[in-house]
Amino acid sequence: MRTLALVIALPVLLGSAPSFGEELAFKPIADLEPAPWTKDMDREIDRINRRYSGELAAYVSDPYRGYRYGFNAGKPFYLASGVKIAFMIGVFRAREHSGLKFDEEITFTEKNLRDGGPRSNKIELGTKVSIHTLLDWMMRSSDNAASDLLAERAGLAEINRGLVEEGLEGFTPLTYLVDVRRGIYRNLDVTADDLTPLEVRTIRWTRIWNPQIAKLNESLGRLPRTYGKDDLMKAYDRFYATKVNNAPMATIGLVFEKMLRKELVSAKASEEMLELMTGARTSTHRILGRLPRGTRVAHKTGSQFLVVCDLGVVFLPDDKPMIVTACTKGEDVRGAEDAIARVARKAYDLILEDRKKGS
Repeated sequence: MRTLALVIALPVLLGSAPSFGEELAFKPIADLEPAPWTKDMDREIDRINRRYSGELAAYVSDPYRGYRYGFNAGKPFYLASGVKIAFMIGVFRAREHSGLKFDEEITFTEKNLRDGGPRSNKIELGTKVSIHTLLDWMMRSSDNAASDLLAERAGLAEINRGLVEEGLEGFTPLTYLVDVRRGIYRNLDVTADDLTPLEVRTIRWTRIWNPQIAKLNESLGRLPRTYGKDDLMKAYDRFYATKVNNAPMATIGLVFEKMLRKELVSAKASEEMLELMTGARTSTHRILGRLPRGTRVAHKTGSQFLVVCDLGVVFLPDDKPMIVTACTKGEDVRGAEDAIARVARKAYDLILEDRKKGS
């Protein structure tokens, strides 16, 4: 078996992580107050909603000054790859409570093949990959194979239970990402449960829409044109109605509130998770889309049909953090990304201005 060498420096996972918020005295989470800039944020949300035809949910907070703001923030929202934040928490809890070692290696096999695997799809079957490499792939490149390997190693039941123990109420049951794909197709045809990971990947790698649906019919053993685009759209709707992999934006905001206060899993784990997310290599058109160039952000994006999310921490010029979590649902992807970018930029400007007044 081949062993994959870790070529990216990961000091965070090797015990020398930089400290975040070390000298900041944040207010207790229970003492967060409605933001004095709420009306300004409401006006911006109104402008965004006039531009964007889809549905928006957002949570913003200034943990340093102790203020919070929400729009549809208590409504459960499908997280897409944002669910990988929960998987990450589960892996760090496994290290903390079950003795999981991040240098442990897992063998990558055919059953682990996934679409959306920008790192894993470049390695050979039989390669051994360490936990810390998989964490990098999952959080920084949003690799689905890495996500499912880690979720399996930490245990989905343990991950779900651990979120509750961490005080993160609001997550719905979490699923493996391969079961997201099967779940969508299952709402079209129950024989989708028999699709192998390779078949699922092959379907997903076929261009949308008609060629992909033709490949789906073939893989399901159905006659050509048994199912069409409209059938698949309805299958997505039925899958989303199952409410798996959902959480309110306020709950995701709480994840970062705890992380910044070094109260999530442990002080060390909180710092390491935040640093890990600072290295994300995915979209720069959402939270980062309208922020000043060079702004440091620790975040996780999520994308699926009709769903666009970005969830994270933004560091202002004084290096003090603010939190922005936002998800959208609608057909206009560019509009969704711009909506999230506008939420982040308006919050950035308002919080910066408020801090100057309060300094």
